[in-house]
Amino acid sequence: METEHQLSPVTTINYVVNSVYFLFRSALAAAILSSSLTGQTFAVPPVRVRSFSDSDQSQSFTSELNINRDRWSEDLASQPHLFSTDQSEEELQDKDEEEVEDNEEEEGEEHVYQTLDRRQECTIIEPIYALPLKPKVRFQRQAVALWRVGGLPFQVPNVQAETQTQRQQMQKLVDENDALKLTVHRLNVELSRYQAKFRPLSRINSLPMTGPPPPWLLDMKYLSPLLLAYEDRMNEKDALLQAVEEEMKKLRFRVEEVVKENERLNDEIAKSGGVSPKDCHQLQQQAILVLQENQVLIDQLEVQHVKAKASYNRHHSEVSKVSKKLMLLEEEKQHLQEELEEIRREAQVNQRELQEKIKEVQGLQARLKDAVTWDEHNSIISKLRWQLEQEEARKRSEVEELLLKVSTLQKENKSLALQKTNLTVDIERMEADLELGRQANRKTERRMTVLKRQKEEYVLKEVKARHYLGAVMSVAEQISKERDQLIHMDKQKFIGTILEGTVRFRKLQEDVKVRPSFWRKCSLLLLK
Repeated sequence: METEHQLSPVTTINYVVNSVYFLFRSALAAAILSSSLTGQTFAVPPVRVRSFSDSDQSQSFTSELNINRDRWSEDLASQPHLFSTDQSEEELQDKDEEEVEDNEEEEGEEHVYQTLDRRQECTIIEPIYALPLKPKVRFQRQAVALWRVGGLPFQVPNVQAETQTQRQQMQKLVDENDALKLTVHRLNVELSRYQAKFRPLSRINSLPMTGPPPPWLLDMKYLSPLLLAYEDRMNEKDALLQAVEEEMKKLRFRVEEVVKENERLNDEIAKSGGVSPKDCHQLQQQAILVLQENQVLIDQLEVQHVKAKASYNRHHSEVSKVSKKLMLLEEEKQHLQEELEEIRREAQVNQRELQEKIKEVQGLQARLKDAVTWDEHNSIISKLRWQLEQEEARKRSEVEELLLKVSTLQKENKSLALQKTNLTVDIERMEADLELGRQANRKTERRMTVLKRQKEEYVLKEVKARHYLGAVMSVAEQISKERDQLIHMDKQKFIGTILEGTVRFRKLQEDVKVRPSFWRKCSLLLLK
């Protein structure tokens, strides 16, 4: 761009409006793509102006799979960049007015995003949450009105420096706009692939027709799956581009080798004395034949490609028809199953009713079997009347007996009432005695508590006595031990006395034999 020219205010405003307009459209496209991943589709304005002619509609959007960066560069080259400053302000104003009129005509049209085939008419009209042409047109009208009313260019100091910075900013915005348009185009391609692969949801699950857009429409967590898919596609394209670049390098190397060999052959031909015109003519004819053969092969390849494309489209249409038929058959099958279930339920109800009617008929038949004739009926009635009379007479006698019993019972009740009064007196007396007994029981209980306390005291005393007795026993044992010791000591002293005693005892025995009773008494006394 040239730095010595100055931009008019209308041109500057137009640049800003275009940049804001394309940025707004890019953000809207990204939001729509994010909502489309959730199965909700609605109208998206086209990224660039396209003619929906018959030639355009004859080709499917999803059939254009070989999209490379050359195609994108051509699309970007076909789009308008910065305006040249050589144009006059009147021409720019005329162009702005023409753009305003074109945009006003385009506002009435509905841009329906076609995913699979432009030949099919899209019958689903989804709500358009934003029409980006309106703010652009309104802003341009205001800018043109200000420029016409003002009549004079804006007076800005340091015009050239500011113009240079504005041009740089405008160029940056244009570059960013081009990058965003390229991103939107790629996202559209990826969305078409996604929608061709997965069936969209019904109208019930789509966005509402009225009201503001939902808050999750611009949430990044819904955008991330599409962006990841877009990055995957970009990585694939980069890998393909790298492979093509390597192949181009190899091809260039081969071409250089062929060129070198050709130069070597030309040198050899020149050294050998050249080539006759006849040989040159033959070589030219052979080259022409080779080119014709190549052209024929290319035509055949194109024909085969067209046939393959037609067969693919035909196969795709057949698959869609078969899938539609399958869906219809499944719906019909579901409907038939529902009808079969209803018929089964009705059959069960009818069977129950039939069983009930059969039971009723059987009951009626049993009643008919038990039916009797008129004579038998009369005889039975007469018997029943006689039995009824007897029963009435018996009941009368029973009633009289009951009346007598009631009179006797009344007398008994009176006597029982007297007995009751006597019993109440006795009960009162017994209650008084009972109260006295309770008082005596309380006294005995008190006495028992006192005795229990005394018993506990006696038990304690007994325990103390046992302890004392144990101590006495231990003392007695010690005394017995001392006695045994003393006995052992005195035993030797009294051996002689014992011998004397034995002698005396023998003498006494002899005397006892003479006088037994006397000596028995003496022995008893000695033992005591």
